[in-house]
Amino acid sequence: MRVLFQPFAAATHVAAQVPLAWALRAAGHEVRVATQPDVTESITRAGLTAVPVGEPLHVAAKMNPEDTGLPAELRDDAWLRALDPGEIDPARLTPEHLHGIFAAWTPLVHRNTVPDRMIDDLVDFARDWRPDLVVWDTMTYAGPVAARASGAAHARLLFGLDLVGLLRERYRAVLDRLPPELRDDPLEEWLGPVLERHGLSGPGRGFDEQLVTGQWTIDPVPTSLALPLPLPRVPVRYVPYNGRAVVPGWLDEAPARRRVCLTLGVSFREVVGRDQASVGELLAAVADLDVEVVATLDSAQLAELGPLPPNVRAVDFVPLNELLPSCAAVIHHGGAGTFLTALAHGVPQVVVPARMWCNTPRAERARAAGLALTCPPEELTAGRLRAMVERVLDDDSFARAAAKVRDELRGTPSPAEIVPGLERLVAAHHSDRRNGGA
Repeated sequence: MRVLFQPFAAATHVAAQVPLAWALRAAGHEVRVATQPDVTESITRAGLTAVPVGEPLHVAAKMNPEDTGLPAELRDDAWLRALDPGEIDPARLTPEHLHGIFAAWTPLVHRNTVPDRMIDDLVDFARDWRPDLVVWDTMTYAGPVAARASGAAHARLLFGLDLVGLLRERYRAVLDRLPPELRDDPLEEWLGPVLERHGLSGPGRGFDEQLVTGQWTIDPVPTSLALPLPLPRVPVRYVPYNGRAVVPGWLDEAPARRRVCLTLGVSFREVVGRDQASVGELLAAVADLDVEVVATLDSAQLAELGPLPPNVRAVDFVPLNELLPSCAAVIHHGGAGTFLTALAHGVPQVVVPARMWCNTPRAERARAAGLALTCPPEELTAGRLRAMVERVLDDDSFARAAAKVRDELRGTPSPAEIVPGLERLVAAHHSDRRNGGA
């Protein structure tokens, strides 16, 4: 069959789709990856076929508060606090909060990063290429529109917690209690006309919840940490993909002291343009610990620092999949790739979550599972971070909890092992369509 992957146009989001794309390719299926031209090189470096659609996104510029039209009080990262979709406390998911999330994020994030030109190009390509399955990123709704326009089955591939599924479940419950004339759904108000522009309207063709949550969801988050939702879900083992890399020689040597990885990842800097946590404060916190710290810092971060502590080895990049097996703990920003790679290797975590999508609730669920400690960036002090690192290193319960989730992941079907199930789902979808279903 033909499978079209549609990631958000950021390198980290491409990386999240590579293992499944290659599993389908290795099973003999034809695979293409379509998104804005920004990440064409990331796609082709992974050995996959890229289809550039639309104009370059330049995501950091798109998300620059100075260019979004936000009022001054919501600039800098205040908009992420005020409009945080990672708020999942049921007591706080009021109708007003839920509507505010969709009313703000639909134009500011979703529509801003998935413009009409990109959707139109993707629909044109899909109608010409005729994929059997479209696998799309939960951050972009061009994929399901193209799937519906071309008659393909479609599925979301998550990179973290299913915030969209949770928020839509709660928001739909709010809307269903209102008279039809008062049901104001910002996503429908955006995507409904998009579908109509491509000749799609009416039952099974116009807007419905499958355009938001997929016909089914492929989820790499371990079931014990995932949000429990009544949606068709295909669990898949997380397989780390770090892009092209060379393993440094020093990594072949056993560390003389317990090794701790410190990384703030690239996702927040790639999307917003900077880090939230202070690198200097993080390094000061571990400077006097009897550990070897491997800190992934780029030239811009290093330029802002003075001399590094003697127990810190700074590297611009090292593949986490190769580094973390030698680590006793990892300090990080809560990003999906770092978090899941640490789970895959059973490494206890100290999370200082950048306020980006599901970083905070993901850190909280890891803390509740006993494999991590966490602290918001605005409450971080060197002393508090040092105490968390020491506790994670010295309390064996964290390593045991991390090993338990690692074993759960190892028992989850790999990307290659879910391919036959995906084939059956696509065949069932096509059968439903022949029998008049949506």
